[in-house]
Amino acid sequence: MPSRPTLPRTPAEVVTGVRQLAEKVTARRVERDYRGWTAQEVVADRAHGDPMKPPVRRAGHDIVTRLNALAGSLPVEALVLGRAITDTAPPLGDPMSPALRDLLGKYVPESIDAYVASTRRGPHAPAQELLLTQFRLLFDVASHIERAENEHDERALVIQARFLRERFAEISRTNDLDVGATPPAPRRPVAPQSVPTRPAYEHGRSFLQPHRDPVVLIPRGTDRSATIRARLALPKGYAARIGAVTEQPSGATAFVTKNARRLFAARRNTGFEAAQTDLSLTIDLAREKRVLLYAYGFGRPVLPTTTFITASGGSQVELATTLLGRGPTPLTVIASGLVTPEGIVLRNEGTVWPDLRSACEAYDVRRISWRDAHTPFV
Repeated sequence: MPSRPTLPRTPAEVVTGVRQLAEKVTARRVERDYRGWTAQEVVADRAHGDPMKPPVRRAGHDIVTRLNALAGSLPVEALVLGRAITDTAPPLGDPMSPALRDLLGKYVPESIDAYVASTRRGPHAPAQELLLTQFRLLFDVASHIERAENEHDERALVIQARFLRERFAEISRTNDLDVGATPPAPRRPVAPQSVPTRPAYEHGRSFLQPHRDPVVLIPRGTDRSATIRARLALPKGYAARIGAVTEQPSGATAFVTKNARRLFAARRNTGFEAAQTDLSLTIDLAREKRVLLYAYGFGRPVLPTTTFITASGGSQVELATTLLGRGPTPLTVIASGLVTPEGIVLRNEGTVWPDLRSACEAYDVRRISWRDAHTPFV
């Protein structure tokens, strides 16, 4: 007869058995699906995350995912406003007020739901105008909440929360999510407004990070050109590739890439323990609607570095960039850019992906034929 397993007989043996079981569960930890996370979120989760609990991510990440997935169809101002609203979320792991939690968790998603349902058969002006009206309201309220939180003004937070409840109770009665419904347009068409971004310094540098001051407006040069040059700083010997995907108003896409060349890359003596090399790319956005700037890292697991952006008008921007290197998410979307009449709205994205196709689809760049997940037909 097969022998029966020996059961623990003392409290000490029970504790030892539980500890051994916990060690086995931890050893069999299942890797999270990190696609779409920022590199900072991935690094923090790997260092301090509990595999038995839901991951800790910055508030509003679900809204960011939805906005990016609609980036090709949303009005530019709506996309900029939506991302600006999510920028008011507190840093990773910090507490959030109930007013801001309701705004990010309820009112912004309801506005997006209504827009998506109303445009399911194709975009139309009334839905876009209503979305702009609601996003402008929400951005204004989010700004007031952010100021009240910084000043620890509990009374102002209560006032803003009450205002949101009353205002959106009225809006919800008019937002019909039926596929065939058309939301009522404002009495007057919504006039375009300046995008809510600060301009890049004309003779200095702007510093952008994914979770803090992530967006800047690069004004057009005096010649109205829209060319930017990206330079990714790398330690000597680090294998990488930098590239850009551009999309025109018609939906036509184009790609440009450059690989690290150990022999011919310009070398510098600062920045890393090893000699620094530059991987540069020039992107002409004169006829484009938007751009995604990305990089593949093939070296050590995590590389904190910087991407330098120089515009034709003289503006300079530094983007804090992290390459995760070999692993399930070797591609980092460094930045996204929206071309507006005022200039280029440049945002430090910092999101990581398994391949270029996943990144393009997540940012709603879809009119592409692919040879494989990393290589488009051009």
